[in-house]
Amino acid sequence: MKMGIISKNEAYWSTRQLLKAVERQGHEPSFIQTEHVRLVVAGHDDVQYNGVSLRDHGIFIPRIGRSLTDFGKMLLRQLELMGLKTTLTSEALINARNKFLAIQSLREARVPIPRSILLASRPDVMEAARFVHFPAVLKILSGTQGIGVMRVKSYEETAAIVDTMKSFGQVMLLQEYIPNPGIDIRAFVVGDRVIGSMKRVAQMHEWRSNIHLGAKGVATELDDHAREIAVRASKAVGLEISGVDMIFRGDDPVVLEVNASPGFRGLLDATHVNAADAIVEYALEKAASGAKGT
Repeated sequence: MKMGIISKNEAYWSTRQLLKAVERQGHEPSFIQTEHVRLVVAGHDDVQYNGVSLRDHGIFIPRIGRSLTDFGKMLLRQLELMGLKTTLTSEALINARNKFLAIQSLREARVPIPRSILLASRPDVMEAARFVHFPAVLKILSGTQGIGVMRVKSYEETAAIVDTMKSFGQVMLLQEYIPNPGIDIRAFVVGDRVIGSMKRVAQMHEWRSNIHLGAKGVATELDDHAREIAVRASKAVGLEISGVDMIFRGDDPVVLEVNASPGFRGLLDATHVNAADAIVEYALEKAASGAKGT
């Protein structure tokens, strides 16, 4: 079977791992560079790469970069309309890439989340006092890898940032800050199970625990309840493959974010679990089934 890995760059570590995993499973890997895919809507609808139709692929594993989210949505929608199988739907991509849409989906599924408020303009002092206690967390809706996530210490600081971002047409997500020692949990979900999990320990003087910001991954085992919350969170957003970021309030997990295209090098370093193998195995099972969507 020909399996397509849709990615911005073939040299990316995760992309290379997926291509190798397809080969290990005895199938034909096919690298497809996202921005060079052509979507044809005419008498004969098609998806083409380097002038060749992609109809002969058994399934696609999309790794859509945030900068190509809009194009990625249309690409995935085209594949869906043509009846081609993927491990990511267009709706799930959009839900996951908008932090507030994701929060709404998690809330609907009764997944525990921080108290969250969407701001299109600055709140007044009394509003802010009703919404959250300071310090709080302020986020742009499309940030990734910890970029666009700020810890704000006061109403005045919040108001100034919201005013500034409003001038750029941005709305902001204000969330309660759950005190922690710079540690969160990344659970890697494939289908109905957590294949690996790690603590992400932030660098000294940094409260954000993203691997891309220098955090260190340390293997950890989640209990049944935390694993169940992670899988529920992934499904709530509509994802089949995801990185679920959680923090604990006492013994109870709270979901912070759900990532639609999670890196897994840090997971491999911390746990020796290569997510590429589990992702490809999942894709093969889906290709063999009748399912096209989630």
